[in-house]
Amino acid sequence: MNVSYYCVKGESEREIVINRSRFITTLVPVESAEQAFDEIKRISKKYSDATHNCYAFVSNRENTEQRFSDDGEPQGTAGIPMLEVLKKRNFRMVLAVVTRYFGGIKLGAGGLVGAYSRSVSEALDEAETARFDYAVFYTATCDYSDFRKVSEEIEKVAQTVNVNYGDGVEIAYAVTKDKADALEKKITDLSSGKACITCTGEGYFGFDK
Repeated sequence: MNVSYYCVKGESEREIVINRSRFITTLVPVESAEQAFDEIKRISKKYSDATHNCYAFVSNRENTEQRFSDDGEPQGTAGIPMLEVLKKRNFRMVLAVVTRYFGGIKLGAGGLVGAYSRSVSEALDEAETARFDYAVFYTATCDYSDFRKVSEEIEKVAQTVNVNYGDGVEIAYAVTKDKADALEKKITDLSSGKACITCTGEGYFGFDK
């Protein structure tokens, strides 16, 4: 079954301060549990002087490969709340590490759950993200005179991947299966049947919208 999910486009970092404790959230896209653990080691080494480096990740599209760690915080107050944020917001193939520098004021179990959840949630809000859907890839070759209207039509329901200029204009685009046939018909109509549309494959694609 092909599922839709969200992921971060690249590594990002956000810091918040709660009752004098610093919480630094690092988000990293990952493709396997092995990669996630390598990234955890790297980030933990970077912040080796921190009080805690807690983490949570979902490392496959099926949402079945999940790990978390409280890294010394009271059990259930860090890793699980972080993981729940990722799951609730349907983020997959992503690692979240929250580094805490203790500020001298104890937050209590409820305060810790809120702090770690908020850290990940706000980091996701600010990160550059994409929605990943199972898509079909096409190439539409059209005349220069039709390029603008064809390109605008593609951007309404799909996403342009690449454009090549030669004797005609070659537009590579990704579209979800449920919209593929209607878009192909629209391109054909707009170009009065002159556009050549070729399917080049299928797979997951990160849509900006």
